[in-house]
Amino acid sequence: MMERELSGTDLCLIMSNGVVDREAYQSLYYLYQPIIGVKALGLYQTFWSEMIPGKTKSQYISHAELGTLLGFSVEEFKEELFKLEGIGLIRTFEAKQAAYRYVYQIRVPLAPHTFLNDGVLSSLLFYRVGEIRFRSLQNRFRTEPLPKNVVDRTVRFDQVFDVKAGLASAHQPKSYAKQERAAYEFDYSFDLEEMKRQTDRFLPRSFYTKSIDHLLLKLAYVTQSNEALMAELLNARFRHEAYLPMTDSEKQERCKQMMLSAKQKLSREKKAKVAVLEEVEVGELSETETMEGTHPKHYVAKLRKVKALSERDEELIQQLIIDYEMSSGIVNAAYYYALVIKKDNRFSKNFLLSIVDDWKQKGYVTAAEALAKTKEQDELISKKQDQKQERSRQTVGGRRGRSNATGPNPKWLQEEKEKQQQYEATKKASFEAEVPDDEEMERILRELKGK
Repeated sequence: MMERELSGTDLCLIMSNGVVDREAYQSLYYLYQPIIGVKALGLYQTFWSEMIPGKTKSQYISHAELGTLLGFSVEEFKEELFKLEGIGLIRTFEAKQAAYRYVYQIRVPLAPHTFLNDGVLSSLLFYRVGEIRFRSLQNRFRTEPLPKNVVDRTVRFDQVFDVKAGLASAHQPKSYAKQERAAYEFDYSFDLEEMKRQTDRFLPRSFYTKSIDHLLLKLAYVTQSNEALMAELLNARFRHEAYLPMTDSEKQERCKQMMLSAKQKLSREKKAKVAVLEEVEVGELSETETMEGTHPKHYVAKLRKVKALSERDEELIQQLIIDYEMSSGIVNAAYYYALVIKKDNRFSKNFLLSIVDDWKQKGYVTAAEALAKTKEQDELISKKQDQKQERSRQTVGGRRGRSNATGPNPKWLQEEKEKQQQYEATKKASFEAEVPDDEEMERILRELKGK
């Protein structure tokens, strides 16, 4: 048994992540109870009874009070709590610098279909209740299959809804809500309906919402994933959580993390596909046609002269395309501008995001437009800096610089200057007249020798 310090005086807060409905109660009594026992089930129900009506949390309550309600000692309370934690019905968090010490989050039980399809839980239940009872429970919760010789006439999502038009405003950051924005389009060749058919065994159709459909389409484009791989990843990530209540924002965040960690879970088919994709030919990197027609995964790898992108680049490209809704051409142009034109060898993520943020606000649509406009802006800034430096040199350059900077001299100063020049010329002529010539100097020398 795991050790944990619990005291009867410890205050705790109880919270829930959803609501237990009739189906959840069926799962709780028929499937969970044979494994955890009636004491643990009583503790779980006591946690629920402490919830404030209409709220998803309780008042502060101590372990001693909970133990009194159930007739448990602290050690019994701990033992039954660990059973609930181990099977996934309770999550425990220790609070720091708060009035309470522990937070107990009540988790909604798995749906019967999900529970019975889980290899570990179903095996444990089989061991506890025996084969006859287990088969009876399977029959009780079995979903009736569709009749034979029926044809699926259900229309696809993209046949009813305009996917490309809807995506234009689905994931815009809040700071751009009132600004003019350019429309970016992607190649949505990914068959979303085919992927859903491959996940019907473990994900209910209610798991998918319009926003989740949009996100999966974009993730498939960014990561160049096919329908089989996406279904495989969704199975690995959501198989045990699909029937739990989750908000769309929680699902979206987990889907993004799922794709970022997909490298570690690649199937053989995907590994073979990656090997082929890495051999894709990329044209001249400085050409805007190459930027527009090449997936960022291949363009940035060629730009950086590597065979495979780092996780940091993959996460950044995903952020630019999904959260910032930038086109592939704009993303490639931003990398080219940062790494080649500005020669940012250390490649600051914030610098790249500032470039994209500026282009987004100005509504640039193509790589050619973005680079051309940015070049004009850089030249204008450079010209202004040169002019400022020139003015600084003229100001600090001495008397000549100051006279040029202030314009022509006034008339009175010019007259004074002419008078000074005339006076200096007169003094020079007078001095030269008083100096003896060569003949006079020889005469004076002879007189001196005669003496």
